[in-house]
Amino acid sequence: MFTVFGFMAFYSGYLIWRVFLGVDSFQFPARNYGDLGMRTWGRGVRHMTNSLQALGLLLLLGQVVILFGQNISELSRFRLCYIICPLLFVFAGFILTQVRTLKAYGWAANLSVWLNLMAIWISMGVMAHSPPNYAIAKLGSVGSAVDPSTITPDEHGNYPPIMHYTYLPKNVLVGSINGLLSGVLAYAGDQLFVEFLAEMKRPWDFIKSVASAQLFIYTIYIVYGCYTYYWQGQYTYNPSYQGVSTYGWQTVGNSLTLVSGLIAAGLYGNIGVKVLYNNVCIDIFKAPLLDTRRGKFFYAALVPVWWSVAFIIAAAIPDYFGFVSIIAASCLLNLTYTIPPLFALGFDIQKNAIREDQGDGFDETTGEVKRRLNETTVQRWIRGFLSGGPWQVAINVWHVIYFFASLAMCGLGMYAAVQGKFISSEYASLYAYYEQA
Repeated sequence: MFTVFGFMAFYSGYLIWRVFLGVDSFQFPARNYGDLGMRTWGRGVRHMTNSLQALGLLLLLGQVVILFGQNISELSRFRLCYIICPLLFVFAGFILTQVRTLKAYGWAANLSVWLNLMAIWISMGVMAHSPPNYAIAKLGSVGSAVDPSTITPDEHGNYPPIMHYTYLPKNVLVGSINGLLSGVLAYAGDQLFVEFLAEMKRPWDFIKSVASAQLFIYTIYIVYGCYTYYWQGQYTYNPSYQGVSTYGWQTVGNSLTLVSGLIAAGLYGNIGVKVLYNNVCIDIFKAPLLDTRRGKFFYAALVPVWWSVAFIIAAAIPDYFGFVSIIAASCLLNLTYTIPPLFALGFDIQKNAIREDQGDGFDETTGEVKRRLNETTVQRWIRGFLSGGPWQVAINVWHVIYFFASLAMCGLGMYAAVQGKFISSEYASLYAYYEQA
């Protein structure tokens, strides 16, 4: 399933690239994800896309703040009050998000990749020579989501031995879907592709970048995931570098990923604030443009507000594993898998519905769009859907299936995420009662 998700994420990226090339121009550039919705389906879809993207980026930022709040808490050996830990991370994020162009993040993004790889290599070596971090397993391990009894110690404090499932374990639906939602998070970058495309000069560079990045992500995740599960079984923890039992190596992993996390948070904050500023502040509240002097001051003032909301989320919901499932099901899955086929379908319908010999077209002299007056919008959509030949019609049908299948996965993911939280909450209560007893 992780392979399927990876392939479909690449396909969604291809659809975004194809639609972008079809609607972008020098005079009317496409600058963000919502612009594709505007050109293919209209203003309503644009607002829906922008709202979902802004919410997704805000929740992603909250997820990063939660993760690295836990990170700083472990680094301090839990001597700092938890609420101070995400606050320190947020203060650092204020400064990074003041960078307004993605080009300035190029070197930082490259550094982030290598820091993450170092954390992976180090944790792999430690896992092979030390037991899992049993004490932390109840907070977000495989066992806590699938079968809490497999990570519960006996009356003498002895934890069950490491075990593996050859087939699906019990509690199949909830545990399996929550696992898949972590895979959705791994491929959640499609929502940022339009912003990247808008700053690239050669379109084919984007396709080569996406292909190499997806292959890189897939290889690392599959190898690292199988390796970690082999050594730690049901105690496999998310994030994995906190699942090692040796505190010194936990500290190394936390330190490396803290820097890379700041870079990722700065990227989410940068694009999230720009989406909010360009599509809400400018369109609705008539704020000054971002490249003006007043616009730069407005942007700088909006950054702490954005990060403050992320801090509130992190301080209120310190459960990383459950929060990842919720945001992956509600926002990230739709942004990566549901919206791209919808945009591609709208683009192909609009393009194939044009009949120049019957009066449709565009007058380059007057700038007027010409359409036949004796048909409704629905009739035009039907004509566009059934035009372009058998292959194009088959592609249109496939995009409809892809769209509704993604919506179904969204509903199933939300169900599994909520049910998983009930199971984890019930287990946490029982564990607390056991420790007290």
